[in-house]
Amino acid sequence: MEKLAEAENSLLYSFYKDEIIIAKENSYKPPHLRGGFERKILFLTNGEGVPFFIPEIETMFQRMISNLQSNENEIGILNLKSNAVSFSQLKKMFQPQTIIFCGVKTADVGLQIEAKKNHIIQMNDCKILLADSFAELYKSDSKKKEIFPYLKKIFSL
Repeated sequence: MEKLAEAENSLLYSFYKDEIIIAKENSYKPPHLRGGFERKILFLTNGEGVPFFIPEIETMFQRMISNLQSNENEIGILNLKSNAVSFSQLKKMFQPQTIIFCGVKTADVGLQIEAKKNHIIQMNDCKILLADSFAELYKSDSKKKEIFPYLKKIFSL
């Protein structure tokens, strides 16, 4: 009789545990995206103060998108450090045409591809560019010069 009660309790616990997990999945909040994202260009980062960069990186970023004849209304920035999402979730939620991985590995979003840094690859209906982090770009003029031609292609300049 005791064993039957334990089995029932175990089954009951399993049922409620599953219900709690389902409730958690249904209460999922979409990640916070900085920017207007009008051109469907998404920058992924692993921190660095996003949604607001430290002042030096903010200035560099604003100059960079200005030199690309763009503004923050046209792009989106997502901090993966506070918003863990998969590639399929990114595609489903935002439908980006371009994703720029700034110091982020493709594996961080569950994408298993081999790609060189600073080269654009086409993956179905999405362009992908692997780049250095914003902090690395801020520290190195040569890294900014390396990536800029590829950013110009993405921004159609």
